[in-house]
Amino acid sequence: MYIVLNPTKQYEKNRIIIMREMWYNHSMITERVRNTIIHNGLIEKGEHIVVGLSGGPDSVCLFHILHRLTDELGIELHAVHINHGLRPGAADEDQQYAETLCAAYQTPFYSFSFDVNRIAKEQGISGEDAGRRVRYQSFFEVAGRISSETGASVKIAVAQNMNDQAETILMRLLRGTGTDGLGGIEYMRTEGDKGVVIRPLLDVSREEIESYCMENCLDPRIDLTNREPIYTRNKIRLELLPYLRENYNGNIIAALNRLSKIAREDKAYFAQRVEEIVAEHADLKGGEKASIPLETLRKEQPAIRRRLIMRLLDAVGLSADITAVHLGQADRLLKEGKTSSVAEFPRGYVMVISYETVEFYQKSDLGRFDFEYELNMEGITEISELNAVIGVKILRRQDWEKIEDERENFRRSGGMCRLSLDKILSDGRNPVVRTRKQGDYIVPLGMQGRKKLQDFFVDQKYAREERDRIPILCLGSEVVWVAGGRISENYKVDDGTERIIVLEYSAKM
Repeated sequence: MYIVLNPTKQYEKNRIIIMREMWYNHSMITERVRNTIIHNGLIEKGEHIVVGLSGGPDSVCLFHILHRLTDELGIELHAVHINHGLRPGAADEDQQYAETLCAAYQTPFYSFSFDVNRIAKEQGISGEDAGRRVRYQSFFEVAGRISSETGASVKIAVAQNMNDQAETILMRLLRGTGTDGLGGIEYMRTEGDKGVVIRPLLDVSREEIESYCMENCLDPRIDLTNREPIYTRNKIRLELLPYLRENYNGNIIAALNRLSKIAREDKAYFAQRVEEIVAEHADLKGGEKASIPLETLRKEQPAIRRRLIMRLLDAVGLSADITAVHLGQADRLLKEGKTSSVAEFPRGYVMVISYETVEFYQKSDLGRFDFEYELNMEGITEISELNAVIGVKILRRQDWEKIEDERENFRRSGGMCRLSLDKILSDGRNPVVRTRKQGDYIVPLGMQGRKKLQDFFVDQKYAREERDRIPILCLGSEVVWVAGGRISENYKVDDGTERIIVLEYSAKM
């Protein structure tokens, strides 16, 4: 059974062409999704499933298939729609479509509205990142509400497919991923204590999804911005993948998905091996500190050793923002094996070599540092107290716009920022990197009016013990950049900027 929402409206011409060339019976796709769910243990009987329903083909297909399988799987379905406020008029029509679809299938419907552009500006992140954050925030909120009301297990189903997997792998390759990154999108992922996210469509291609929607007259909404090569993922989808398919491998989507499967299997093996070593040799000390014999780490191959470091850091509370630079520094210290050597990680976490033992923990009393260095405008500024550096690169605006890789690194890294060099130099003073002082203030990006740095740290929830260790770039008492965080509105790059200074804060190799 299916509901015809608007049988007179057709897909665009190119999708009709796809349908003529490739026709899939909807039962085959439903069976494949069922097998994906069973093989990967995505859903258990009695669970409530929250489906992210944008109104586009992917999410509508997922919603429709899960609805077909509701009785067989013994689940209850809910749908969440996010209005990002990015496409006036069209976004409201998307929401109405999703609500109408849920009403037709008697499925509980929840909707949320956000001004994603404003959020991105306030938080100093990309629009893509802001959109993802509000989506998952909403999914977890609804899942938590349902769990509290019913006492049942709740999972969140999102609609990534084979094409999304291929795009993700190519994107990571272009950015320089490790082998774990080649595993791409996982079928199921636990997001801390927030909830579990599942992806039942990962074995279904976008062409099959569109075929399914057309065959069932579901008439999903089409987001035209997905056809504009304005983001890296869109460029990969619209330009790179078609080029690879036409010139190198007509089955590039399937090939990249096979690669991801192999990489996930390798990752699972490494994870198992790491757990065996942890169980035999490590002492996790109740989660506050972890330790392991120095020789155990030193004798392992780098692939295992670095995974062990990340596993032990995770055991004491640090599960994100660990970079290759951090791991490289830790690896070097382990090879030297000098007692009292310390490798610094984000948020005050450390690896300390203590005689024949290596300990991992978060410093409870980080202590105050007083340092001040004039920013080296032609290279590297070393901060010996933190075993860290700030690198500088100066570019003309037109050069910045040409180097896509550099811009992608900038968008991904919390330790990087770009500023208007013209505005900095117009002050007539050389910027310095130092710790905070009485009277420091900042005009946070996206805001008007100065704010005391102390108040800014409180608002941004910086830990008290970290505030006297955070490097800040200053002109006098005015803060231009809090390293790893917000820049000043007064020194942002705007339409009048001719020269850009890019700064990167990282651990010293």
